[in-house]
Amino acid sequence: MRPIFHLSIPVRDLDEAIDFYGRQLGAEIGRKTTDFADALVFGAQVTLQHDPGSVPSSMPRTRHFGATIGWDEWAVFAARFAGSSLIVEPPTISYEGEPIEQGKLMIFDPSGNLIEIKAYREPEKVLGSLAD
Repeated sequence: MRPIFHLSIPVRDLDEAIDFYGRQLGAEIGRKTTDFADALVFGAQVTLQHDPGSVPSSMPRTRHFGATIGWDEWAVFAARFAGSSLIVEPPTISYEGEPIEQGKLMIFDPSGNLIEIKAYREPEKVLGSLAD
């Protein structure tokens, strides 16, 4: 088995979080109890912990998680979330025309957890062997 990155985050409403991660991010929902659910999202296991008391009222931008995905897949996400009330940072393209050109957007889930989704036009120029 290859290693799978795991992250556990608190959510205010478990059913709402399951719906968001499944419907909006395309996660596969795995085991589920009344206290937590596992979501396989972007190849990582994100455990949604029903713990409303641990959800901060405002998440600082420095505390976020996300994924780097393919350019075409990122364009689909950018279109899906364009104009959404979940947008923290609208889809932008930086370093346009350069080998390190990147697209990124930042959204928040219903509990305020920040999620950054980005892509590189030429991933090997930025990520080296990680792009394989």
